[in-house]
Amino acid sequence: MKSTYWALTFVSSLILAGCSSSGNQATLGQLRYKPEREKPVEVKAMDHQEVRAEYEELLHLFEDEQLKEQIQRRIADVYMMEGVQNQNKNSGAPKSNYLDAIKSYRDILEKYPDSPDNAEVLYQLAKAYDMEGDQDEALKMMEQLTQRHPYYPNIAEAWFRMGDIYFGYQRYAKAEQAYSAVTKLTNEKLWVNAHYMLAWTQYKQYRYRQSIESFAFVLNSLIKQDENLDGLAKAEQSMASDTLHSVILSFDKIGGAGAIESIPSLANRAYIWLLYSEMGDYYLGKELYEESAESYRAFVLRFADSTRAPSLHEKLVATYLKGGFPKQALDEKTRYVSSYGIHSNYSGNKQASTASGLRADIEPVIKLYLEELAQHNHATGQDFLEAIADVEQTSANDSQQKKKRAQLEMDGVAALDVAAGFYQEFIDTFAADSKLDQMRFLKAEALFLAKRYQLAAQEYELVAYHPLGSSAEKQAANAGYAAIVCYENIIDGLTDGSKAAKQWQALAVESMLRFSQTYDSDSRSPTVLTTAAETMFSLDQYQRAIDTSTALIANDTELDLELKKTAFGIMAHSHFKLQQYTQAEDAYLQQRNLSKPGSEEFIAISERLASSIYRHAQDLETGANIQGAADYFLKIKALVPNSKIRATAQYEAVALLLSLKQWNPVITELKDLITRSADHEMAVEFPRQLAYAYEQSEQWALAAEEYLALSKRDPDAEVKREALFAAALMYEKNTNHSTAVTLFKRYANAYEQPFETRMEARYHMATNYQALDEEGKKLYWLRRIIDGDSQGGAQRTERSRWLAAWANREYGEYFYREFKKTRLRLPLVKSLPRKKEMLESAQQRYQAAADYGFLEFVTESSFKIGDLYQMFANQLMAAPVPAGMSSSDTQTYQSIIAQQAQPLTQLAAQLHTANLERAWSGEFNEWIEKSFAAMRELNPARFAKDELIVSYGDEIR
Repeated sequence: MKSTYWALTFVSSLILAGCSSSGNQATLGQLRYKPEREKPVEVKAMDHQEVRAEYEELLHLFEDEQLKEQIQRRIADVYMMEGVQNQNKNSGAPKSNYLDAIKSYRDILEKYPDSPDNAEVLYQLAKAYDMEGDQDEALKMMEQLTQRHPYYPNIAEAWFRMGDIYFGYQRYAKAEQAYSAVTKLTNEKLWVNAHYMLAWTQYKQYRYRQSIESFAFVLNSLIKQDENLDGLAKAEQSMASDTLHSVILSFDKIGGAGAIESIPSLANRAYIWLLYSEMGDYYLGKELYEESAESYRAFVLRFADSTRAPSLHEKLVATYLKGGFPKQALDEKTRYVSSYGIHSNYSGNKQASTASGLRADIEPVIKLYLEELAQHNHATGQDFLEAIADVEQTSANDSQQKKKRAQLEMDGVAALDVAAGFYQEFIDTFAADSKLDQMRFLKAEALFLAKRYQLAAQEYELVAYHPLGSSAEKQAANAGYAAIVCYENIIDGLTDGSKAAKQWQALAVESMLRFSQTYDSDSRSPTVLTTAAETMFSLDQYQRAIDTSTALIANDTELDLELKKTAFGIMAHSHFKLQQYTQAEDAYLQQRNLSKPGSEEFIAISERLASSIYRHAQDLETGANIQGAADYFLKIKALVPNSKIRATAQYEAVALLLSLKQWNPVITELKDLITRSADHEMAVEFPRQLAYAYEQSEQWALAAEEYLALSKRDPDAEVKREALFAAALMYEKNTNHSTAVTLFKRYANAYEQPFETRMEARYHMATNYQALDEEGKKLYWLRRIIDGDSQGGAQRTERSRWLAAWANREYGEYFYREFKKTRLRLPLVKSLPRKKEMLESAQQRYQAAADYGFLEFVTESSFKIGDLYQMFANQLMAAPVPAGMSSSDTQTYQSIIAQQAQPLTQLAAQLHTANLERAWSGEFNEWIEKSFAAMRELNPARFAKDELIVSYGDEIR
């Protein structure tokens, strides 16, 4: 608002209408009527016109020029006041409200050019122009005011308003001078605003460092020793907030957050963290995530011990998350924990009153990050270890496989160790947290995967037998069982019968007994108990375990059902360990027969049964019994239809049946897989192989449907491409040429690469249009084939060249047919050009086909062109004779025609002879044979002899 920049109070001026003058002249104050106190009189309120009338009447009462000047100034002030009132009534519309005031003030300047009070007149006149919207005139008045009256009390406001006008006119150098003048005057109230605007003029002139220094003055004036804006008044907060944003724009121009410390007036300020924070927020708003992160990071690194460092570090993490950089976010979470966790030297935690010893605002963040970091590294470690199985299934040589496996295992273990460390730091930091047992269990899981079995066993047993809460209550039995597995793994790594092995076996037995006593109702307890006995008596001698369990079942007909099931389980498991998979299968079947169908136990045994069958099938496959292996894989579907590995086994069977080309069984199994196992990891292959099987079994319509569906739904772009082409081929083979055309066209238009397939698509477009008897469209695609090869450059192949030659030959055939259709009619001068045009077009295309150098097209082109010449010659000779000619003229006419036809016959003979020469050099095909036939017609004396035919036959033999 313009009125903001003016410090005038017109009401006060009118109330204090009198003003002092030099000498003993009377003043307006002395002339004012003063009623007696004992007789108060009501004074009628006067409007502006009446007030002016009163002043104008006074002008006629005095001769003193100085006094008359003061009265005229008061009249002008009343006009000014009236303008303000009118403007307020008219909703602030500026036009024509101040014209009288302007005129009045200008009259004063003209009448009293040397008056010492003209400073105030210029000031008011400038304001009047400004309020009227005439900033040019306002600027002139203020320029005169600042030049002529530098000591005027309101000179600072005049300079400031001049700066605003210059700034609005984008005269930034002038604006800078004006604002700078304000900063050098004693009006402290304007200093902050003047420095703010001064900074902007410097910014607009690309002097960013000077701009920052000016903005710094504003910040230092407002914020002083505070470290944030909370203690400022509302208006000051707004100014400080705007300045912060503005200074960030300047820093962005000179290097971002890295330049903040280079400004002395900002260094070591308590609020300096706001600059880094604002800089980061600014870049974040522009989605410049790395610049935003670097801004926060600059503060965190420079002021690592600041109370604000953790909050900016959180912003740093949030920036990477928002920008979609999860790895960097995780790295920063790790640094956050390292910088402010219980193992850090962060001073902000020294006075913490929390149980964790962390500052209250840091504690929940540390807790969250520790969980996330632990879980991420845990999952990463699992992924690495799971990838080992994929490596082992590859066909790479042993050394490469071992190297890659070792690297994956090393990376996986490293990640799991890190996860265990984070779990432990959570336990150390939050010793009374409700999740403590859960964290301990997860730590044990990570250690287990990392094969730190001894440490894992300790953690598992704490969860199972010494819980500190209930967060891992559901996992307690699993933890106890896992501890046993840890012992087994430790023992497996030791030498059988060694002292160390026996010591660990003893500990394992104690753990098994403890498990059976604590979790006696657990479904695994009988197995654990039996395993304990097996460990104690057999020391992992599986055959002895088999013998013992077999004898137990045979000798005790009253054996408890549960124990009997356990015995069969030991027997089956031992056979499985010994890789005696058919015996394991029989034992698991016996064990399952004793279980309730549908029960969890039944399901678990079924899965083991399926594993045994699967392993035996793999052995059969390894032994090259492909049919037997396929049948055994499918046995899982019959015996364990709901097994988790059913789909995998079926898929293995499909692969084997495909190798045996048993298409119908393959189709049956694939259709079942598609229906039942859509979520299988290899499900994407099911429809691909089904389409292939339909194709191989020549079920073209079904194959076409499957390939077309693949072209729309397959997740692999390359498969979609190939499937679209295959679908078109299948429709073509099924004689559905219209659909084939649609699909080949879609392929040709959609895929530039690979070049060879695109050329094939064009070829099929041409052949299908030929089948649909759409000659024009066939010709279009013939041209596309020819152009495709000619523009193929380095991509050209023998096949693409053959296709181009074929396309030219086909185009020649079109003109060949058109030539034959064109009849010679009288007058020949009209029908002959069309005939000749068709011949030349056909010749051009046949020659283009021959130029590719393929024998079949070279010989065919020679024959066809020769045939065309001969036909042309024959048709000329047989052309009708114009009516009305005499016998003599007729003879002359026919003689001329014969002379025209003779060169054509000679050309035909030359072309056919060229084919014959190829035969004599050892080449032969149907076109050479046809050229022989043609030459027998053209030159029977030479070529119609039997001995020539015999000689030729001998030659080709």
